Amino acid sequence: MKPKILIVDDERDICKALEFLLKREDYSVSAVHSGEDAIKKLREESFDVVITDLKMGRVDGMTVLEKAKELSPDTAVIIMTAFASIESAVDAMKRGAVDYIVKPFLNEEIRLTIRKILEQKKLLIENIALKHQVSQRIEACMDFVANSESMLKITETIEKIVPTKSNIIILGESGTGKGLIAELIHCNSPRRDRPFISINCSAIPEGLLESELFGYKKGAFTGAVSDKLGLIPLAHQGTLFLDEIGDMPPNLQAKLLKVLETGEVYPLGDTKPRIVDVRIISATNVDIENRLKNGKFREDLYWRLNVIEIKIPPLRERKDDIEMLATHFMNTYTEEHKKDIKGIDKQALSLLIEYPWPGNVRDLRNVIERSVVLTGGNYITPKDLPDKIKNTGTEKEPSGASSSLKTYLGDYEKNLLMKIYNAHNKDKEETAKALGIDLATLYRKFKKYGIETE
Repeated sequence: MKPKILIVDDERDICKALEFLLKREDYSVSAVHSGEDAIKKLREESFDVVITDLKMGRVDGMTVLEKAKELSPDTAVIIMTAFASIESAVDAMKRGAVDYIVKPFLNEEIRLTIRKILEQKKLLIENIALKHQVSQRIEACMDFVANSESMLKITETIEKIVPTKSNIIILGESGTGKGLIAELIHCNSPRRDRPFISINCSAIPEGLLESELFGYKKGAFTGAVSDKLGLIPLAHQGTLFLDEIGDMPPNLQAKLLKVLETGEVYPLGDTKPRIVDVRIISATNVDIENRLKNGKFREDLYWRLNVIEIKIPPLRERKDDIEMLATHFMNTYTEEHKKDIKGIDKQALSLLIEYPWPGNVRDLRNVIERSVVLTGGNYITPKDLPDKIKNTGTEKEPSGASSSLKTYLGDYEKNLLMKIYNAHNKDKEETAKALGIDLATLYRKFKKYGIETE
């Protein structure tokens, strides 16, 4: 939106001159000719800047200043005065005016004064927004809870890498907390006060992803009605988190590689580069090395991104974390939903630990929130858990002749799983598609038959 400016002066010629000048600067300008009308206007609308003459009729500029600060404390007020009234103008600044202009004034003086005020307001707003983002990130990072040996080793690695600017790749199944690890690294790094920009490369169409990352100039393509700053320049001196990097289209991989090699970004339709200093943390839940072998991912880009590699094990392989995580989520949602829940009983906790968690930590978080909302007591019990968890391990083994048939069928299923898995170069997504099952079912079958996956 255009900055809004209100001009207040009982000399109509001055109002017209200022209105003409400031509209040429592409501001939204209103003009009134008395203090009474100015106060009425301030009650009806909000303005970024008020330019008011000091000496007027019954309601002078000082009264307009006081009323403007009362009605809209963020509005900047500039006092206009003749030479003989400079002392009064200085007094007005002590009462909250941001500047004063001496009549007769120069057009360039007006332009520069307003431009400076608006830039300062913009920086203040950006600073407030940045502090809010930092606060949110720190709060999000408090969700990092770990007790297992594997995750404690990851925290040791994080402690070593946070002071550096090295690029990092985080590997792990969906829901293991890759985004949280990325935020944890950023909010403990020297870049913590700069932007943390996150984008999911698989969630945005290829054409749109390019313009989102690199930005564009006005007229670069149909619909580009103004310049757009890309996410890479927006992350300057901060961190860019590229989630699902394995799904990035090949042509964008080449452009990203050039950014990493040169430190320059070319927006679409622009011949001038933007210099950027950005740390890239990328993540993927696909078998990235398999994609390298198949030519679906550039090897040179991979090694640029993979200066430091962090592998997050699935939750089923770090059962020592489940009780701590479940308790943490229970406390979080107990407070959020204003419930009086004191804990998780032993039987419910045993079921949570036994469950294979195909959706990993995200799945556990959802289950605990559901349980907190639905329970009517002070403890989460098995009846508060979803059926998929209550039924874990309840299937009874057949006996006698049928047992040998089950063994035969089990061996056949295991061999089929291994055959299809190997035939698809150990790509779990492709294996699941070939078998007509979802990834969660595939993981459960792998676990059931003790099939090790990469």
